[in-house]
Amino acid sequence: MIGSRGIGRNGIPAATAVLLAVAITIALGSLTTNPLLADELLADFPIDGAKGSGIALTVTAGSAQRVGVCPVTVEVRSIGPTFAADRKLTIELRPRSAPPNQNTFDFRQTIDLAESDSIHRVVLEVPIYYPWTQCRVRVLEDGAVLPGHDSQSATPIFLSTDNIPALTLTIIESRTVDSDPPDWQRFPDCRSLWWAARGEMEPAHYLRPKQLDHEDAKLSIRPPGPTPLAIKTVHEDRLPDRWTLYNDTDAVMVSVKTLQRIAEENPTSLLALQQWLSTGGVLWTYGDAGSRSLSALFSMSDAWERLPLSKIQQASQTAPLQSQATTGHSFAPQDLVSTMERVMNNANLQHPFVLVEGARSVQQRITTHRYLAGKIVHIDDPYPFPGSIPQWKTMVTATPAQIGTENRLGFDIVHGDSNFWTWLIAEVGQPPVYTFLGMISLFVLLVGPVSYYVFLYLKRLYLFFVFAPIVALICTAAIGLYAMIADGFGSRVRIRHLTLLNASGAGVNWSRQTYFSGLRPRDGVAWSRDTAVYPLREPQQPGGGATQENEDAGAAQVVIDADAIRLQGTFMPSRTQSQFVAITPQMDGGAIVARRGKGIVRVENRTEHPIQSILLADASKRIWVAEAIEARGAADAVAMLPVDAARWMTTNYLDNAPELPAGYQDASQSELLRLGNRRRLRNSRGPRIFNTSSVGGLVEAMFRNTMVEQGAPPANHFVALADVPAEAIGIDGAKPVECIHMMMGEVRFVGEPDSDGDRDEAAGEVAPVTNDETAESDE
Repeated sequence: MIGSRGIGRNGIPAATAVLLAVAITIALGSLTTNPLLADELLADFPIDGAKGSGIALTVTAGSAQRVGVCPVTVEVRSIGPTFAADRKLTIELRPRSAPPNQNTFDFRQTIDLAESDSIHRVVLEVPIYYPWTQCRVRVLEDGAVLPGHDSQSATPIFLSTDNIPALTLTIIESRTVDSDPPDWQRFPDCRSLWWAARGEMEPAHYLRPKQLDHEDAKLSIRPPGPTPLAIKTVHEDRLPDRWTLYNDTDAVMVSVKTLQRIAEENPTSLLALQQWLSTGGVLWTYGDAGSRSLSALFSMSDAWERLPLSKIQQASQTAPLQSQATTGHSFAPQDLVSTMERVMNNANLQHPFVLVEGARSVQQRITTHRYLAGKIVHIDDPYPFPGSIPQWKTMVTATPAQIGTENRLGFDIVHGDSNFWTWLIAEVGQPPVYTFLGMISLFVLLVGPVSYYVFLYLKRLYLFFVFAPIVALICTAAIGLYAMIADGFGSRVRIRHLTLLNASGAGVNWSRQTYFSGLRPRDGVAWSRDTAVYPLREPQQPGGGATQENEDAGAAQVVIDADAIRLQGTFMPSRTQSQFVAITPQMDGGAIVARRGKGIVRVENRTEHPIQSILLADASKRIWVAEAIEARGAADAVAMLPVDAARWMTTNYLDNAPELPAGYQDASQSELLRLGNRRRLRNSRGPRIFNTSSVGGLVEAMFRNTMVEQGAPPANHFVALADVPAEAIGIDGAKPVECIHMMMGEVRFVGEPDSDGDRDEAAGEVAPVTNDETAESDE
């Protein structure tokens, strides 16, 4: 076991110990809190001694460096004993960037103050679609700004989405009752984790470090100089109650017993964490109770996987997070190593607090389990800290597809993305070339020879000079009227809706939506409050920015209602295609159940989605297909040959895959995008150039891998085509055009098999599965 016990300590002279302490101090420098994680005070009202509002108000922006959500805390305090009356206040934020961004918006949310209260605190989930350089705050009541509650000049703030950490880790701090808590409550000692993140190699010798006590371990989250890792903490009793507030983190680390206590005492917080995990998050857990408790906690099968030895060995020889192109940072870890070597040349130690651990030892202690789009990585150790460098490098490389917001989304939200062009509504906004050619030809004939000979015959040739401009005016008006009414005044939508489900009914919906409206919808486009929404724009040109219309106050608005998030104004301009990515977790999505009996398999659709066609694979990977199953209905399935299943999967994916419009580029380039080859995303400004294999998003990549590259559902899984749910459409009455809804997930086979061979297979469906070192990770 690599942890707090089990390895002896190398004896060293006292003088060397002193030099050791000096070296560590020089290497680490001043232990100051990471400035990237500091909160920003946006406003403190009333200002200038203004009176009459009866309240005082403070607005603070939380730490955020990634596209997603910035937690903005609003605290309202009564000046008297209570608020004296029920009141409704509208909090308005105007975040701006320099240079302007095409997604510039104003944010508004209404909060209710109860008459009997004296203080009201609420956390606003303000979207981050671009870096904020300043933010103006206003407080309104009944449509009017309260006296002294307008910050006037915008407050300078620095929420950068360019120089971001390669990995943001959030540690859930356990509640303790004394200064010497048990292992599962002790704060993690992050010293080795910092060195692993910086790409340091494991030393040839080891010195068993002195274990930090609980309070001293809290200081270990301070960064030892420039690093691609950012660590922040949240207390067990102050966990977010909404999953979107985790959007600024890549991984969450917590002990299993702490998770179990959260489940018992605060199920709402556990639900938020579970929802975030399902959308592509990574959960790092540790404890000696084994992975079965996690399987029960998250209602998962017990099919945990071990990483292959080759992957662990490769991780030990690389710097998984050291990437200047990704983070925009410039590191010099070897300088620190040189400093320590110069001071400690007699000790022959590079890392005095790092343990040596072999790849097989790491493999035996670390297991992984996919949870919808996310992943759980578990260390079978009551307290695996400070741990070895190979251990932490393995933890990072176990989930490459989930690390980084851009990697999970597959799009560049800040500067726009060329993938915008791959999901357009083809039938709108197209110039009627042949109609215009016919009209112009008719106009030339009518105004030219026809009118000339007619007026010459009538001996009214002078009318020719009046007739020509009148006909020209009529034709121009007709062309303008045609342009207005050709695409109509209503709204159309094209949706690519992808759903992941597990056997317990938990799921996640990933939806890419393109809208076109003849007239701008007054209420904009709306989704449920549990949805994370990202506007996807065409690439922003170098030196270009938002138009003056975008910069005007109120031109684009994000409005939070009681049960919806609305994007209004220039997010949905008239006669222009607007595209959004919407991600929604669901914990009651239903399930697919297959019942065996008497030579047939009957498929039960326990979801709310009518299924058009579904493929299922049992434990032996035999394929079954069923058609036309209503929501909450059932139908018999028939066996399908693997070659036919591969054809069904590939055809249904590629026929509906995002592709560039005709004429944008050659067909070979379009095919590369359809098949999702690794793509380099280029941005017009800043160092944010990165590679991603998740073109179109993490969930899109999962479907592409299963349907095109594998050509068959995994064992005990299904793939289905279904109707697009009405609640996925953000504009009431919008006409669906070329929409597609694909589902994928776990299927549960029940009932007695028909043969002895099948009985063995059925037993394998419920038996715990743990892959050995020859099993390859799905990444």
